[in-house]
Amino acid sequence: MAKPPAGKKPAPPSKKTTTTKPAAPKKAAGSVTPARKAAPAKKAPAARTKPAKVKAQSAPQAEPAPITEPTDSVLTDKQQRFVDEYMVDMNATQAAIRAGYSAHTANEQGSQLLAKLSIQRALNAARLQQQERTQITADGALREAWNIATADTRELVELKTGCCRCCYGEGHKWQRTVGEMNRDREKWVEKGNNPAEFDEQGGIGFNPLRAPHAECPECGGDGHARVVLKDTRNLSAKGAALYAGAKQTQFGIEVKMQDKSAALEKVFKHLGLYEKDNQQKTDPLASLLHRIAAGSGNGFKPVADDPERPASSLPMQPDEPDDGS
Repeated sequence: MAKPPAGKKPAPPSKKTTTTKPAAPKKAAGSVTPARKAAPAKKAPAARTKPAKVKAQSAPQAEPAPITEPTDSVLTDKQQRFVDEYMVDMNATQAAIRAGYSAHTANEQGSQLLAKLSIQRALNAARLQQQERTQITADGALREAWNIATADTRELVELKTGCCRCCYGEGHKWQRTVGEMNRDREKWVEKGNNPAEFDEQGGIGFNPLRAPHAECPECGGDGHARVVLKDTRNLSAKGAALYAGAKQTQFGIEVKMQDKSAALEKVFKHLGLYEKDNQQKTDPLASLLHRIAAGSGNGFKPVADDPERPASSLPMQPDEPDDGS
């Protein structure tokens, strides 16, 4: 151990200061330990809220103006009168006259009016209104025409051929029905004749519905034709369309029918079946102009043997070469 120098007292030894925690007081029996205060919760940083955008109240939008038809769709009083009159008989000239146009120019005025778009629109609207009122449509009219064109006339009138009076009579003599035999016998007696002398001819039993007898000497097996009128109370739709009424004449009952050919022609026109035939027909003048434009001289095609060509205009035969003989 080192000694301190002479004349100096040695420094007292340094004491280490130690801090001791005071002892926790002893808990008494049955005492409750006070709960520790919970550490205050850390506040979450407030979220930045964006200022709400205030929508600017836009001025109320004006409703779009209704679409108006062009100015040419407005008809004058005279044009509207023309439309009304045209719907009566579909005659443009007469409709123009009745509407107040000059009779001298009514034909041209009617054609010009029908060509106007405004008139066409008005006519289409008038047709639709007419169809709603009358329940008449183009399909219905076409169906009626087709029913007339395809109806069977035998629904109204029929020609039947049956046996003649001599086909099945005794000895191919004149045959009566039972009623005819009784009436003829009574008339014979009323005249004061002897009933025993009455000629019964071919007897009774005539039935016109029987087929002709092939060996009948009177009709030769052809029978007898008769016209039968049918009951019109039980007609089909086509038969009713074909039926045009009946008339009592001095010769009997006449049954009227619609024109089947005219109805069929209307159907053909509606279907455009005549267009092919019209396209096949060529205008002679148009053909001539076409040939001229194609450069074929005067446009006429020469004929090899033309009987009207004069003899002087015939081409001369070339002379045969002279061989010097």
